[in-house]
Amino acid sequence: MPSHDVPDHPLALILAEAFAAQLESGEVDLMELRDSQEFEIQADDWTLHLAGWPVTVAFIALDEEPHSLAERQIALDAALDTQHMAGLRHANLLLDDAIVAALVDSGDELSALLASALTISGNNDLLDELEV
Repeated sequence: MPSHDVPDHPLALILAEAFAAQLESGEVDLMELRDSQEFEIQADDWTLHLAGWPVTVAFIALDEEPHSLAERQIALDAALDTQHMAGLRHANLLLDDAIVAALVDSGDELSALLASALTISGNNDLLDELEV
């Protein structure tokens, strides 16, 4: 069940900062799972799961995940808008690239696509994207 109260955990606080505008508008929810070491950012079409402190586990799931790699890339691009990517890049920056590393380590192709997208561009445009 979504909680609008941010747990007092460093990862939750970082995610809340990175996605503040989207949390406030209700575009995404920050969910605390099980033992306060697992969190999810949930949007209409995708969910990012993060676990550990520091973050050691991460994967992304789409509500409808296509079978081919090319179709997954298209679906990922469609699901994650500029604001979502800005929030993810900001959280990854605050976590010293731990999200990207954990996405790559997951062994999941979709998560690897997201990791690549987070590192390809946006670092120079991060402040512009956050202000959109």
